[in-house]
Amino acid sequence: MMKKILFATVASLGLAAEAQADEGVKLCHIANAGFLVEGKDSAVLFDAARVTDEYEGEYGLPSSDLMKDLTAGTGPFAKVKLALVSHKHNDHFDAGATLSHIRADADVHYLMPPEAYEMLLEAGLGEAEKSRVTAVLPPWEDGPLEYDIAGVKVEAYRVDHGPNRPQNIGFRVTLDGVSFFHTGDISASAESLRKAGLDQTPVDVMLMAFWYGLNDPAQSKAVMEAWQVGTMVPMHLAPGERQWMDQFGGRAKFLDWIHGQWPGSVRLTDEMACHTFAAKG
Repeated sequence: MMKKILFATVASLGLAAEAQADEGVKLCHIANAGFLVEGKDSAVLFDAARVTDEYEGEYGLPSSDLMKDLTAGTGPFAKVKLALVSHKHNDHFDAGATLSHIRADADVHYLMPPEAYEMLLEAGLGEAEKSRVTAVLPPWEDGPLEYDIAGVKVEAYRVDHGPNRPQNIGFRVTLDGVSFFHTGDISASAESLRKAGLDQTPVDVMLMAFWYGLNDPAQSKAVMEAWQVGTMVPMHLAPGERQWMDQFGGRAKFLDWIHGQWPGSVRLTDEMACHTFAAKG
């Protein structure tokens, strides 16, 4: 009898622990630099709606089944209220897929740089749809721009993509007390990040292009000066094996090296691989 009671107690504790683990803010990888952040009542997308590929398979695309749910705002995307676009490059932004998403999901609002917005207009964005798309361009200095959309706090920073590159926005969003920063494509100096308003800016979860700070002490130092990073999630990784990875001993060792640069980093490389972070407040 005692064993049965003990087993029942342990089982109930296990269920409680499992339920507790499911609570919080969930981060799921979609493809390349695309992510879903899901909180209790709302969710946010970063660089996610994409169906076309201009890079001959070098960067991953969401599967067609996943894009059906994303576009319609169903399944894992049912809570999405806000979608963010870092810049206009096709491995981050697809005007046609974005327009389809806006038309199919009446709850979603987009923030994007003006260059991406112009592409969306060319794709056929209608007058009624414009109310749910905001063109955002933070200044090079004295940022960020701040928004509160559907209960999601957003800060938009100008993050340098490099010489002769498009407008790139780093977004910091806070959902259920947990902050996430998505860098887009980053090739910024410590000085430019500081001027943009990033100076020991606290961020619980950092979604950063994997190459920044990789074997580069100056960039690593720039990260430490610009942000107070809780957990690093390297992103923008090519899917599958690539010949250039052979110099590192293959994909597995390459991933070990990337994540080894940031102690405590979380690996999210497969489609809809997820990690839950405890909600705050």
